[in-house]
Amino acid sequence: RFQYYDGSAFGHALEGNLHIVFTQGFETQAEVKRYGDMMDFLCKLVVSLDGSLKAEHGTGRNVAPYVEMEWGAKATAIMWELKTLFDPSFLLNPGVILNKNPNVHMENLKPLPVAHGVIDTCMECGFCESACPSGHVTLTPRQRIVATRELARLDARGEIEDLNKAVEMRKLYTYAALDTCAADGMCAEKCPVQINTGRMVKDLRAQAIAHDSMEARVADAFSSRFGLGMAAVPILLNTVDIVHALIGTTIMKTIANAVGPMVGLYWTPYLAKGAASMKPQPTVVALPGQEVKKVVYFATCVSRSMGPARGDSESASIHDKTMSVLAKAGYEVILPDDLGNACCGLIFDSRGLSKQGMVQSKALEASLLTASQGGTIPILCDTSPCLMRMKDNFTDSALKANMFEPTQFAADFLLDRLDITRSTESIAVHVPCSSKKMKKDIFFEKVAKACAATVTMSPVPCCGMAGDRGMRYPEISGGGVASSAAAPPGAAVIHRDASFGGNTTGPWTEVKSTCSEGFSTSRTCEIS
Repeated sequence: RFQYYDGSAFGHALEGNLHIVFTQGFETQAEVKRYGDMMDFLCKLVVSLDGSLKAEHGTGRNVAPYVEMEWGAKATAIMWELKTLFDPSFLLNPGVILNKNPNVHMENLKPLPVAHGVIDTCMECGFCESACPSGHVTLTPRQRIVATRELARLDARGEIEDLNKAVEMRKLYTYAALDTCAADGMCAEKCPVQINTGRMVKDLRAQAIAHDSMEARVADAFSSRFGLGMAAVPILLNTVDIVHALIGTTIMKTIANAVGPMVGLYWTPYLAKGAASMKPQPTVVALPGQEVKKVVYFATCVSRSMGPARGDSESASIHDKTMSVLAKAGYEVILPDDLGNACCGLIFDSRGLSKQGMVQSKALEASLLTASQGGTIPILCDTSPCLMRMKDNFTDSALKANMFEPTQFAADFLLDRLDITRSTESIAVHVPCSSKKMKKDIFFEKVAKACAATVTMSPVPCCGMAGDRGMRYPEISGGGVASSAAAPPGAAVIHRDASFGGNTTGPWTEVKSTCSEGFSTSRTCEIS
C-alpha cells in the first residue's frame, strides 16, 4: 500500500510481538508524508484488532500521537494528571511519552543520507568518542560522521542556499574533520559495528588529491626514489639536534614556533636525532643446548631514520639494540634485499596517497617473501603500526601468519633464550593503538614484567601522534609536551607489582609527574 517493498517482519511468537523493519529516508517532504500515512494506517489497524502499539521496547515520540487512540481519552487524561503531579515543569523526558502535538512523530526528524560506504551504517550512538585523540581539539568520530552526512544532504538538495552553506562548511571541515583526524581506527574498537571513521577520512583525503596534481607527482617521485629521500632524514634530524644543542631549548622553541606554520612541521624538544647506519649483526651466541635459529628482520623506515632523542638514557638506535638482542638469543638475522628502499606504505596512505602506498606495500611483500623463503622463516617488524598495515594489505597468508611485532616475538621466542637482569624497578608502557587493535597488550606486559618489578600501563587509548601528524598538528598530541588525549579520571592506571602480590591502581596524574622514561613499539608515539 505504501510501497515499502524492502520491508520485513519478525518477532516473538510466544508473546505476540511483531517488529516491522524497512528502509526509510526523511530527506524530502514526500518521504515524510509517506511515513506519516503508513503510521496512521498501521496504528489504526493494530488498535482495531485490540493490539498494543508497543511491546518490550516502550513508547516514545514516534507513538506519542497515538496514545489516546490506544488507551482512550479517560486513561490518557489520568496519565497527564500523574505527569503533572510528579513533573509540573515538564523537565523529565518532555514530550517523549505524552505529547499533544499530533504531528510530533513527523517533526524534527534527523535525516541520514547516504554519505560514505564506511559510515552509512552508523547510528550515532557515540561509543567511539572516548577513544578519539583529537576530539578535545576539533571533532570526535561521531561529529565527523554527522558533518559528513550534513554535507551529503546539502549537496543532494542542490538548492543555491544549501550549496552555499556546503561551501562554507567545507572551509571548516577540511581542518576539523580531515586534517586533525589521527586515522588510527581506535574508534572502530569501541563501535558496536566496527565503523572505522579513520578509514573514511583517508578515503576523503585521497579523493581530494587529483592524480595529476603537484602533490601526487611529488609523491610518485619520492616513492620511486624512496631510499634516497629517507637517507636525507637522519642528516636533517642531526642538523636540527645540533642547532638545538647550540642555542638551547627556549630559543629553539621560539624559532620553531615561527617557522612551523611555514614548513608545516613543528619542532618538539623530544624530537629524535638521526639513526646511525645499520651495522652487521654481532656474533650470534646460543646458550648451551640451544640451536641457532633464523629470523628475517625488517627494520622499518622510521627506525632506520630516527634514533634516540637528546637526553635519552640510550644512545643506540632501535635496529642496533634489536640486532644485539637477537644475537644474544641465538638468532641469525636475515635482512631483506634493498632494505633502504623498503617501506610498508603507511607514510603515503595516511596522507591520502593510497596508490603510492600500495606500490610500496607490494614491493615489500615480494621482498619479504624472498627473504623468508615463502614465509617459512619468521619475520620481525620493529614498528607496530607498520606491522598492522602489512597484515592488512599483504595477500600471502603464509607470510602474514609468520610476521611478528617486537613484544610478541620477544615473549614467544626470546625470553626463554635469554638470561635477563632487571635494570630498573619501575617502567611505564604505552601500548600503541595498532597493537591494541591487534590484541598484543598481553605481550607488552609479559616482556615489561620480565624487565622491571613494577609495570604501569598507560590508560590513554591513543597518544595522537599518528606518525608525523602530531608534529604537523601539535594540538592533537599536546604540542609534544604531554598527550592531551583524554585519560579516564580517577584511579585509572594499573600497576603490576609482583612484590605486593597483585595489582594496585593509581591516578594517571601521579605517573605523569614522576615518570622519566616510557616505552612503546612506535618511535613517533614515544616522542608524543
